[in-house]
Amino acid sequence: MQNIQEFHLFDNDQNFQKQKQESIDQLIQNPNILKFLSDHSLNREFIEDNWVEFLDYQEDLQICQNCKDLSQCQKVSKGMQQLLCLEDEGLKVNLTPCRFGKALLDKQHLLSHITVSNVSDDLLLSDSHSIKDIMNKELAVKINEFLSKPSQKGLYIYGSSGCGKSTLAGFITRSLSRKDYHIGYIHFPTYLMDLKNSFNEYGNDNNIEELRNVDYLIIDDLGGENVTAWSRDEVLAAVLTYRSQNKKITLFTSQYDQENLIKIYTLKKDAREKIKVERLLNTIFAMSMPILIKQ
Repeated sequence: MQNIQEFHLFDNDQNFQKQKQESIDQLIQNPNILKFLSDHSLNREFIEDNWVEFLDYQEDLQICQNCKDLSQCQKVSKGMQQLLCLEDEGLKVNLTPCRFGKALLDKQHLLSHITVSNVSDDLLLSDSHSIKDIMNKELAVKINEFLSKPSQKGLYIYGSSGCGKSTLAGFITRSLSRKDYHIGYIHFPTYLMDLKNSFNEYGNDNNIEELRNVDYLIIDDLGGENVTAWSRDEVLAAVLTYRSQNKKITLFTSQYDQENLIKIYTLKKDAREKIKVERLLNTIFAMSMPILIKQ
């Protein structure tokens, strides 16, 4: 495509040429433009030959100058900024993500690896700042060891309500997603209600299959659900048994220790019930390492 300046439409317009030179005087004072010229050993003549492109670039910079986040972005291509490039001795203006655009792309990349979830994006992307209030040296060592060394065991994170268990699980989710694992994160009580409704409406739910097969599964608020024989045996036990047999790593958060979980999952007092509960609890604690979060 020809540059409009190549048509020389205004070469004999003295007023226009004066305005153009004054404009170039301003352009050449722009630090970004000045650096581009210096990096490529270019001079004022190059700006004169590509004046319209440099004007457009300066306008783009001005739009970005006072932007504080993507919600304030006034551009059609939100989160993108112009980048000057020199190719085959000619000027080319490309689009590249600004710092807010990069953050958005990073967020989208991380979330793309979380294939099953019923919690907020903010929880899934909890960063180190989010867990600073609960982090201590002992806990930091355990979490770092879990994230840095491949293991067949997950974590059983337990503690009182509001102590930061779910946020810590979100931080772990973010860290695993950055390593390109496929992850599921479910708030278990909500998941069961949604699953039951989906059976009523559609007759099946593919999420159970996804829970079985994701690389890492986080089951949040274990024991907080309305426990029934169906939820315990046909959903929870079935998913965990499959994951255990196929060496899939599972993490849990809960308010309850092992002793209290036994009480929660025991629905009636008979020998068969006892065997089912013992088998379930043995599976949970065979596939996870307990970590107590103290307030």
